[in-house]
Amino acid sequence: MKLLFYSKTLITAVFILIAGAAFSVQATEMSNDQTVKKDNITAIEYLQLMQTAYKNLNYEILYLNNLKNTVEPKQLLHGVINQEEIAYFRYLNGAMRESLQYLQKISYFEQGSQPYTLQSTRNQSVFANIANFNYDKGLDSYEYIILGKGRIAGKTAMAIRMISKDQYRYSYIVWIDLDTHLPLRLDTINSSNIILDQIMVVSLKVSEQVNPWLESLSNQKLPELFHLSQTSNLQASLWKVDWLPAGFNIVKDDQHKLVMYENEPVSYIMLNDGIVSVSVYISAKKTTSEQQQKTIQRGATVLYTDQKNNFEINVIGEIPVATAKRLIESISIVE
Repeated sequence: MKLLFYSKTLITAVFILIAGAAFSVQATEMSNDQTVKKDNITAIEYLQLMQTAYKNLNYEILYLNNLKNTVEPKQLLHGVINQEEIAYFRYLNGAMRESLQYLQKISYFEQGSQPYTLQSTRNQSVFANIANFNYDKGLDSYEYIILGKGRIAGKTAMAIRMISKDQYRYSYIVWIDLDTHLPLRLDTINSSNIILDQIMVVSLKVSEQVNPWLESLSNQKLPELFHLSQTSNLQASLWKVDWLPAGFNIVKDDQHKLVMYENEPVSYIMLNDGIVSVSVYISAKKTTSEQQQKTIQRGATVLYTDQKNNFEINVIGEIPVATAKRLIESISIVE
């Protein structure tokens, strides 16, 4: 199935908006405390209003993903049909890459590849991590603070900072449209207040009705459902994690085969705190310490590799390097 959609002329002009000052939280953007207090809404209430709007409104957003001095324009269409969310996502530059998420399925369309569908309940849309986070439980890991008002995409927005209570996770600043309560910008920030990753909306359109083109997609036949082989899962992982950052839980723990490891058994552990997922792969040692680059970082995502005895451990996720190091130190073999 080939997805067709009207082209946007706005994207060319969008890059004019990009300047260094636009990618930092400026004091000049903030209102004084008296203005903030007049709204009589707490930081966590703003975040919860954002969640409701994100899931229940019909909207189209054009946004930029700024990562390591690379700016990539993307598009998201979202609607609610018979109380079910439907979301269409695409990259606007380069080869065609699109996806459609509806009725607990995600269909992928990529230029030069056969389209396919996966069964999935995980929302993979932009802002999905902060839109599905449990902010009440998150109080154990984050402090929520109102910074003040500013303008994003020509709209008045309230900036909420999520400050990590420890050094094992990043902090965030979420900018929320005061009219629709939709998220307009998300900055991922390290302990030095450096923005590692940024998503910023440049155009937002909200409508009472679902976009007709999006509704038509809900009635089209999707690509064939791809069933992941269950026979590849051999048994429970042979390893255990003796330390987890506050708020993180183990959501997957098994042993399976990967082509990249020549189909040898690999132990796999996945951690999640509601915002980020961290993958841990443990395999027979492949390289010497001198050959292996320990840390590779792109934006907020780190790949950290180390070795224990005759095994190699890779940790991948949007976490500080210190967290990856401590995770590896805490991993031990199951007796």
